[in-house]
This record gives sequence, C-alpha cells and structure tokens, in this order.
Amino acid sequence: MRKICHLLLRSQRLRSCLPIMLLLHAAASAAGAQTASALIGDDRPRISGPLSLQDAVTMTLDGNLTIQAMQFEADAAHRETTAAEAMKRPQLSANTYLATGSMSNILSSAPGVSPSGWMFVPGRSFADQNLMLMVPLYTGGRLGNLVKAASGREGAAQADVGGARADAVYLVREFYYRALVAAEMVKTAEARADAATAMLDVAQVQFEAGKGIQASVARAAAELADAKRMLATARNDRLKILLDLRRVMGVAPDSDITLLDTLAFTPSEGSLQADLAEAAQIRPELVAARARRESAAAETAAARGARRPQIYGAAMADAFAPRDMNRNTGGTVGVTMSFPLFDSGERGAEIGKKEALERRNDAELKDLELRVATEVRQAWLDLNTAEENYRAARSALDSMQAAYDVIVVRVENQKSILVEQLDALAALTAARENLSRALFEHSIARARLDRAIGRY
Repeated sequence: MRKICHLLLRSQRLRSCLPIMLLLHAAASAAGAQTASALIGDDRPRISGPLSLQDAVTMTLDGNLTIQAMQFEADAAHRETTAAEAMKRPQLSANTYLATGSMSNILSSAPGVSPSGWMFVPGRSFADQNLMLMVPLYTGGRLGNLVKAASGREGAAQADVGGARADAVYLVREFYYRALVAAEMVKTAEARADAATAMLDVAQVQFEAGKGIQASVARAAAELADAKRMLATARNDRLKILLDLRRVMGVAPDSDITLLDTLAFTPSEGSLQADLAEAAQIRPELVAARARRESAAAETAAARGARRPQIYGAAMADAFAPRDMNRNTGGTVGVTMSFPLFDSGERGAEIGKKEALERRNDAELKDLELRVATEVRQAWLDLNTAEENYRAARSALDSMQAAYDVIVVRVENQKSILVEQLDALAALTAARENLSRALFEHSIARARLDRAIGRY
C-alpha cells in the first residue's frame, strides 16, 4: 500500500491519482476495522450484571455460533425435503422456440428446466410459445422413497442441532463450574493470605516483646509472600476461565458478569437403568443415526423403484407462427410410459451400493448404541466416586479447621512453635482446595451424566 502511494505521489498525474489513493486507503481502513471488530468481539452482544447458570445456558442456546451453524444446515436439509416433495406434484414450464433454416429439425428446451420438452421445427422461419405440464402417476415408489430419504436426512440434521445444543450446554456448565471453583480458590488464597498476615503480626509482636526470634518473623513473612503469589495466580486463572465462559455463550469477551450460583452438593437421584433407557430414546446422536439409517433404507427402495415402470401424465399447449393447416394454436394431452429394459447393470450396481451404505449405517448405529451405554455407565461411576470424594473432603476440612484453630491458640500462648502453625495452615489450605475440587468434580459429573443421556 505504501509503495503504491509513493509511486503515485512521484507521478506527474498526481491530481488524477488522488481519487484512486483515497479509495484504496478507505478500502484498507474498512477491511482493517472489520477485522479488528471481529477480533475484539464488538460484533457480539455485550452483557453485564449478575448471571445465573440457567441464564448462561439460555444465552448459550440463543447465541452459540456452533448451534447457529448447525441450525442453518438443518434448514438446508428441510429445503432439500421440500424440493423432493415437489417432484411428486405437477410441474409446469414455459418454452419459447424461435428458429429459421433450410431444413426441418428438433429443438429441445433449455437444460435445467422441468419438465423438459422438444419441438419439431419446419425448414423455414418459425416461432412457437409452448406450455408443458407433467404429473407423476406411477414411479414404482421411487419419488416417494426419495422424499423419505430426504426427510430422514432432515431428521438427522435436526438431531445434530440437538447434539450441538447438548455440547454447548455441557461446555457452558463446565466453564461456569470452573469459574465457581476458581472463585473458591481465590477465597482460599485470600484466607491463607489473611492467616499469614495474622501470623506475621503475632510473630512480630512476640519478637519485639523478646518472646520470639527473628527467624520466626522471616518465616512468617515468607509464608505471606507465597500466599500473595498464590492469590495472584488464582485471580488470573479465574479471569481466564471467565473468558472461556463468555466465548461459549457467544457474548462479547469484555462483558462484565458476576456469577450468582455457588458450588453445592446435591445427592444423585434416579437409577442407572432408567438413565440408560432415557439415553436410548433421547440421545441426539442416536436419534440422528436412526434417521440416517431410515434415509439409507429409503434410498435403497428408491433405487429399486427406478427399475419399475415410470408413468407420467402430460399436457401441452402451443401458439405458433406461421400458420400450419390454418391453425396457429393447439394442445395435446397424453400419458408417457417408460420401461427400463437393459442398462448393462447400472441400476443393479446402484442398488448394491445403496444396500452396502444401509448396512454401514446399521453397523454405525449398533456401535453408537454400545458407546452411549458405556458413557452413561462411566458417568454414573464418576458421579458415585465424586459423591464419596466430597464426603471425605468435607470431613477432612472440618477436622483440619478444628486442628488449626487449636494450633493458633497454642502458638499465641507460646505452647507451640510457629512451624506447627505453618504446617497446620498448609494442611487447612489443601483441605479447602480439596473440598472445592470435590464439589466441582461432583457438579461436572452430574453435567457429564446429563450429556451422556442427551439432556440439555
């Protein structure tokens, strides 16, 4: 761009080139602004204020770009079904023939226009306006099965939308829970920093009163510094997870949101067998696989139907010039019947291909059914393990908190040394982190079970 402007400035035709320069500069600026806007996220909705998990899910279902792309694909599949259904209904075309020559010939209508027609033109100047109507009367099930095949593909595409929605809901729940556990980690780091601050104050007071040593003050100061480092890292992790949450929701990256919900333990309900039965019915991937299998079966039936007679009703109306036998208008009504007799095995090969694809879809469906059942069972195992880990972490934290409270009193009364309080604080901090992680693992295990079943 700079080289072009430099050359234009050196040209003697500067004035004539100025409009070109301005146009190039405006185009480059517009392209750069558009790219920058997309990278910054200005083209996405910006939200602010408190955000519950349910609100996050609702916004994700409305604004997630992957869901929108899958919905557009489903819309295209619906149009394909509509086009297939149109093949079963009457079709009308208008054809104009203009010809001149020294001999009679036959002209066909333009390619891509249905129904197509042909016109015998005489060996002189000739003009004809034709209307042609065709109605399928019997196609051996070919057209009906083509509609079923297209409808099956549409059903599969709609089920794929459900799969995309389930994926997006799982992701937004995961990142929401990760943001919550990151917030808990920030609280844990803040509690450690507060405890380290109090510990340093006690050590400093005892040292100044001649009841402690300088090493205890230094050790407490080191603990406070490490606690501040842990706090800064925890805050950074939380901010990055919030960025992922906004991306999955499809909102602007700089949206100012505050999470309303908290990590909470909710005992599991239901049973494994009930969840397996539900997954077999509603899991989007299974629904899509069954629709594709039905579509493949319909395509096989349509290929077989092509071997049967094809019967269409036809009606034509013409207005032509010059006059022929004292008439310049006319019409014809008739029935066309076509019987495939010999095609060197083309239709048989096509049927064999469709049957092979149908068997492939059957195998894929059976494999998917096994995989879904395995995922549900694994999700149940994870959920049960998460519940046990939560109870253990809860008990450990209660014990560590009680032990730390006792150690603090003993250190303040010089019944214990600072190292014991440091060890107790480290154990308490680890117990708090373990409880937060246990709550997260339990929450994400429930979300994983819902995804395995197909709920969203």
